Amino acid sequence: MAPPRKHNIILIGFMGTGKSSVGRELGKRLQRRHLDTDAIIEEMAGMRIPDIFASRGEEAFRDLETEAARRVSQCGGCVVSTGGGIMGRDENVELLRQGGVLICLTARPEVILARTAPWEGRPMLKTAPNPKAAIETLLAERNPRYALADWTLDSSDLTKHQVVNKICAVLPSLYRTIATRS
Repeated sequence: MAPPRKHNIILIGFMGTGKSSVGRELGKRLQRRHLDTDAIIEEMAGMRIPDIFASRGEEAFRDLETEAARRVSQCGGCVVSTGGGIMGRDENVELLRQGGVLICLTARPEVILARTAPWEGRPMLKTAPNPKAAIETLLAERNPRYALADWTLDSSDLTKHQVVNKICAVLPSLYRTIATRS
């Protein structure tokens, strides 16, 4: 069963779990356009995410994130990579869910730490005195929101190609699941 072209495949999860690299590869494999909410935010703001945090603050960034969720929810048949905190607002969850299937990529904290270093482009880690502890705290806060995904995959010990293969294998059953949501 081929995935319906009208539904987006939306990758959610913590930073460093592979959402962007997997999203690009999945888009190529499925011949779908790849969108990245962080890139959309940077385009809207005219600056990089660390600069948004520094000059406008986290709340302004989260507002831009909601607008990015709104924009991608209006697209159809795309692969969407999201920022790690996008699921923090109920409005974003609803916008993303209405647009398609939510797949959460996870990884162990030590894997995330290794994948995200150095933390210059990671505002949530850059100022933390103990980045691993910050990761563990943020994961504990965000995991209930990530649990809203239609399917979850731990990417810790997988290559991006292995992750893409696993996603492609499960897509038919995920589309049957979300068909019952509508």
